[in-house]
Amino acid sequence: MKQTASTKKGEIAVFVIPDKLYVSKIKELVSSLSSDYSRICYVSLNKPYPVISESLKKQGIDTKKFFFVDCTGNPSKNEGQVVYVSSPKALTEMSITITKVLEMGKIEALIFDSLSTLLIYEQPSTVVKFTHSLISALRSRNAAGFFMCLKGGTGSEIVKDISMFADRIEEK
Repeated sequence: MKQTASTKKGEIAVFVIPDKLYVSKIKELVSSLSSDYSRICYVSLNKPYPVISESLKKQGIDTKKFFFVDCTGNPSKNEGQVVYVSSPKALTEMSITITKVLEMGKIEALIFDSLSTLLIYEQPSTVVKFTHSLISALRSRNAAGFFMCLKGGTGSEIVKDISMFADRIEEK
């Protein structure tokens, strides 16, 4: 995954990752992106903000470069670097929140963790539409987008549909 250094400004990439490698590959990607970009939005549907923030700090990553959108439905105390979405299935709320963060934060890159989680709550066609809308918002702001998806099952099926909107698909 170290190829992120060659990412062009505004590029959209989808990473298809086996479940056994998921945590290590996410850490690798975030570490690489934190050296490539100064303003990153991290959208998490899997782990709450305090867990992600602490993990990044343990890796020696400057968390001041990040703005978090925590969609786990587990709000902790409000802090300056995070906004909360009520649930991973609240797509309209998530879309509005991410769009506001992109507009206000001058975000250069977005990490979306993960498309597979959306599939737990929504039909594949809804996830594809949502992702297309989010990619359009990123492209209109010339921001890069990095979408994570577990390898296998329905996740691999939606990657085929999303591939027409992305600049590259990488299987790890």
